[in-house]
Amino acid sequence: MKRRVQRGMFLLQSVAAVALFSVGAMAVLMLSASARRQSADAHYRAAASVLVADLTARMRLGPRDAALLAAYYGTEGAGAARFSADAAQRLPGVVAHPPEIVIDSDGNVVITLRWQAPGEAAAHQYAAATRVAD
Repeated sequence: MKRRVQRGMFLLQSVAAVALFSVGAMAVLMLSASARRQSADAHYRAAASVLVADLTARMRLGPRDAALLAAYYGTEGAGAARFSADAAQRLPGVVAHPPEIVIDSDGNVVITLRWQAPGEAAAHQYAAATRVAD
């Protein structure tokens, strides 16, 4: 009689092992997807940082007069157009969220760069403030 009771134990153990393995495999896949998203986000933030640092370096190399900076790097300026084009090449969704460059009369500069990663509903942003003056 004992033999008949234990006949299905191997099948039951096999089903439990497959279920446990499946749960573990799903956890690894979810972790991998999360790591890929975080890696892409870090890449985009690094690219935004480099773009903004390049822009501030170009600002410091040119004339330091706040009015001239505002004219060249303001919303309609050639420097702002170049920055927007560079950002659009390196970051996704920049065209839908154009960069903002605000320059006040004291030479204080605030640069805000926004992008939207593929498949995400919200836009990310990187903002930097500096002072370009004599």
